[in-house]
Amino acid sequence: MPRKKEYSEEEVLEKAMHTFWANGFESTSLRMLEKDMGINQFSIYSSFGSKHGLFVEVLKKYRSYAKTTFMEELLQSKGSLADLRKFFFDFGHAIQSGDCPKGCLIANTGMEVWEKNEDISFELNSHFTFLKETFYVQLEKIKFKEELPKDFDSEKYASFLLGSLQGLSLFARLYSKKEVDTYIDVIIEALK
Repeated sequence: MPRKKEYSEEEVLEKAMHTFWANGFESTSLRMLEKDMGINQFSIYSSFGSKHGLFVEVLKKYRSYAKTTFMEELLQSKGSLADLRKFFFDFGHAIQSGDCPKGCLIANTGMEVWEKNEDISFELNSHFTFLKETFYVQLEKIKFKEELPKDFDSEKYASFLLGSLQGLSLFARLYSKKEVDTYIDVIIEALK
């Protein structure tokens, strides 16, 4: 009879997510994961198959985390340029304040291991698709409210906002609040 797990997979995934987020995939060792997750290597392999399998599950967890944290307000928005601007400001300032000091786990992973693995690439693409669709829906709502012209290309600018968000993930780690605010203002102005 298999042993009953003495831990919550959701809790250990959350802990693993923060470990990978802080250190990256390559620099995160199994020893670090054991320590931070509070489970042994056998349990990691038993539940997730490998460090790689754990990381794929962490990327899925991150998408859920993003929806319920920094994306939640935007997902609830009725659509306005002010809401879009606030989303970018909140994200940039969270990075600068230390609430999200390592930027975006997905962007970091993309720079580190993008094409090295099909499963990881799939999860990254899924997250980027979710973000782009979220921006597209918001832009369509904003266009409907006539804050943007009727011929505004929401598809094209959703891609632009996706790229801008990924750029902001790095930019906010390197530049002052004033420069980040200017960067965000330029992003929003480019939509008009």
